[in-house]
Amino acid sequence: MTDKLRQRALLEENYYDDKRKYQRQKEAILEKENAFKRERSRLMENVYSLIPQSSHDLQVLDDKMYQLNEAFLSETKRATRLLEDEVRALNSSFNTALNNLK
Repeated sequence: MTDKLRQRALLEENYYDDKRKYQRQKEAILEKENAFKRERSRLMENVYSLIPQSSHDLQVLDDKMYQLNEAFLSETKRATRLLEDEVRALNSSFNTALNNLK
């Protein structure tokens, strides 16, 4: 019985270590996303101050920045979904391992 308790404790320790790792990765993605949004806003404010508002080039630049922004956000969402899939797989394997200990 002690061996099963030790195995369970080890399983739980590894599980929670992995969960914390995934949470840190998710937080890092969110942090990068927020930093990107702030930098994009700062950059566009600088551009707007340098180029006349009626400029066609400003509209083209704004459109390209918007596309870049959307691509970046799409990639962060994809990465977050992948992490969430890994967490679900982790939860499933943890539950299976716990059931196998019984």
